[in-house]
Amino acid sequence: MTKIKLNLGSGPSGINGWLNYDSGVLPWLSRHSQLRRLVCFLGLLPKSYDVIWPETQLVDIRNRFPLDDNSTDNIYCSQVLEHFELYQAQEILREAHRVLKPGGLIRVSVPDIKKMFSLDITPREINVLWWGYEKDIPPTNFFVKISRLFIRDHQWHYDETSMKQLLSDSGFKNIEILSFRKGKTPDLARVEIGIHRKHSLYIESQK
Repeated sequence: MTKIKLNLGSGPSGINGWLNYDSGVLPWLSRHSQLRRLVCFLGLLPKSYDVIWPETQLVDIRNRFPLDDNSTDNIYCSQVLEHFELYQAQEILREAHRVLKPGGLIRVSVPDIKKMFSLDITPREINVLWWGYEKDIPPTNFFVKISRLFIRDHQWHYDETSMKQLLSDSGFKNIEILSFRKGKTPDLARVEIGIHRKHSLYIESQK
């Protein structure tokens, strides 16, 4: 029987072999290459966004997942929950718990408040990490103003204690703090990208 591996908020770094869920303008544009190239050419998005995404289902993870109870073996959720209000992150994790099989594994990665403030970086760099984009750069023209509509800034931040509590409150057990690409989640060498490594928390837990 084929295992179901679910990547929540997968973005362009999702990989084939996983069920990739994402929603919004960017994953929609990923299906329309000519329009995506035009948007990037006009400066509405950086040219780095003109990339080929893996096969992705347009699913808003704030809603019920289109999966049965106890149907999923693994869930991966990297640099996603911080983009939602705390109560929404709780709902997403409860839904993840619903679809996981008993004993199934979830891996969550989010920016870590303590790591962010322990890095030897400037206040500006901390603010970029905190908000998730270069908020200090003023929109200089119409296209830049429109491009701000594509940005999902950060809504809430966590440390080890608060993320452990959030997972526990969502029904998870055997919560373990890990490190970059270390853990039992499959395909970590392919699915976990290094740009968030220094300032992020990595945690796995079971249903």
